[in-house]
Amino acid sequence: MGEQENVATLRGAYEAFARQDIPTVMSAFDENIDWYSPDELPIGGRYSGHDGVMRFMQGLPTVFEELRVEPDEFIASGDRVVVVGHHRGRAKGGPFDVGFAMVWQMRNGKAVSFREYNDSGKLLKAIEGQPAAV
Repeated sequence: MGEQENVATLRGAYEAFARQDIPTVMSAFDENIDWYSPDELPIGGRYSGHDGVMRFMQGLPTVFEELRVEPDEFIASGDRVVVVGHHRGRAKGGPFDVGFAMVWQMRNGKAVSFREYNDSGKLLKAIEGQPAAV
């Protein structure tokens, strides 16, 4: 699959997540996907396969009262796609707006790995109930 097809697959997954269509989100992922979110976050760490990613997603409502994952830009190079955007929403500490970069590795039209980079210090303040600048 080409770069534009990879971007289209991931764009569709983000749109599906926004409407809480998790089966469509999962259809963009290889069944053996390697998933990593920053360790310091309550549901952070490494997850494997569809079952692992489902555990990660099921943990989101335990941490966030509201969570929007809003991509601003998709940058494709070969089988890798970097998505730059913002997490916006509300947690115990109030509203938050935190930038992220998500790095996806694609193979045969499916995401085989995911690694997220974000301002976890700012996000932790919102999660732990400390005021976070918006």
